[in-house]
Amino acid sequence: MISRFEKILLITTVFLTGGTGLAYAWMKYLMKSADPFSVVNHPWQPFLLAAHVLAAPALLFALGLITREHIVGKYRDPKARRGRKTGIVLAWILPPMVVTGYGLQVLTSRGPRQIMGWAHLAVGVLFLLLYGAHALLSSPGKAREGVSRAARSAAPVAARRLKRQGDAL
Repeated sequence: MISRFEKILLITTVFLTGGTGLAYAWMKYLMKSADPFSVVNHPWQPFLLAAHVLAAPALLFALGLITREHIVGKYRDPKARRGRKTGIVLAWILPPMVVTGYGLQVLTSRGPRQIMGWAHLAVGVLFLLLYGAHALLSSPGKAREGVSRAARSAAPVAARRLKRQGDAL
């Protein structure tokens, strides 16, 4: 079980890291600078890159915090069902995301750096999509076995009503 602190930390760091990464990618790959001699396409581009690089270790810390109890614990628990598939895929794509992120910081050759950048972007977007799906599928408010919360709370009331009607006959 993830504690409230761990959940808030994880959601915050995923939001910060993913948001800054997507905004940086948008500025780098989709925007065009008005100045043909500029190396950045938007004045905020360096700030977003720095924010992304600073937020990513916090995300790794948050993931490390939940690794033993949640990631490994749920993987070994045969009763864990909700969100299991998305959680396993998330655990498998996390290392490539981290390796490509660190690779971007140390590679200097243009070709390998571009490949690493596109790979990091692709794996990062996949991580964000799967994290969203995992959060939706494994949330405690999700209906269990196709039965809504309202229907589960109404079932005992309906059963008592039927019992009273049966007793009255």
